[in-house]
Amino acid sequence: MPLIFKNLNVLRSTINAISRSFEIEEILESAGTNLPNLLDFISLGLLWREGPSLYLYQEESCPPSFTRDVVKSMVEVFSALVGAPVDVKQVGLKVEKRRLRPNPMTIEPNATLKSHLALPLTAEGEIIGCISLNSDQPNAFNSQDLQFFSVIGYQMAASLEHFQRFISVKTMASYDTLTDLYNRRYFEERLDIEAHKAFGGKSPLSLIMVDIDHFKKVNDTLGHPEGDKILREIASLLKTSVRKKDDVVARYGGEEFILILPQASLDEASMIAERIRRMVEGTDFEVGASHLRVTVSLGISNFPVHRLKTAEDLVKMADLALYEAKRGGRNRVCVNQGR
Repeated sequence: MPLIFKNLNVLRSTINAISRSFEIEEILESAGTNLPNLLDFISLGLLWREGPSLYLYQEESCPPSFTRDVVKSMVEVFSALVGAPVDVKQVGLKVEKRRLRPNPMTIEPNATLKSHLALPLTAEGEIIGCISLNSDQPNAFNSQDLQFFSVIGYQMAASLEHFQRFISVKTMASYDTLTDLYNRRYFEERLDIEAHKAFGGKSPLSLIMVDIDHFKKVNDTLGHPEGDKILREIASLLKTSVRKKDDVVARYGGEEFILILPQASLDEASMIAERIRRMVEGTDFEVGASHLRVTVSLGISNFPVHRLKTAEDLVKMADLALYEAKRGGRNRVCVNQGR
């Protein structure tokens, strides 16, 4: 088979593999696994705009000196493409080392970047990243390599655009657009997961339900735009009050919020709830040309302190505790006393 036809077959199989990929790592791996049959390189890099994050798929024997050169080169290329400097220290680097060359060549321990092909990745006229083939050999690429790599780059950009749209749709389905907190749908899905883990492993799980006191009066007096502003500010306070990324803060509905605290004891949940209460009480909310003080009431439920059997029971217990806080005068934290 003539070389050109062989190369076209390899190109077609590479494009097919990339088009079937969905995650960024899968897209890069598909290209990195197939491209060595078409081009000679020791590193394939993808700098993705969100983050930004740099993914390197490279020969297992690549020395640190070569990797440093590739990172510097790709950040410089990307900065030039987007017309704004990118701080290399702020780039998240992820390296996957594989045997890329069919006939491995010795790479010197102090090898540096000698040649590269770099291309922008665009979607709907916007630069979403860049890709680069890198070599420790001078003049490693020619015009035909550039043509083949351009076709691969086009398919990678298309796949990344699909991925970006998927992430956008997924985000819209999981978040409350007003407060940028998780929405009730996501909360319920996540609570089922955390409750299953807690009930099965006998590990603690706490919920905190939060309600803004007299919020209807705020809306009626100041108007919904100012009320929405207060909702956003309290949402921000709630996000700063949780412990780590495993904690979930969601908008439960209207002026109610709810927190899932995996592995949190009742004492720890009570401390977090009281911290939230004090923070909100001590915040001076700017409303138009004036300032307003707002308070919240909070209800707590906990497994295993409360002998619960379902995730719904956990929510019900927290809601009853919140009702007690409201009935007791508001601006307070209550723990459900049921067992």
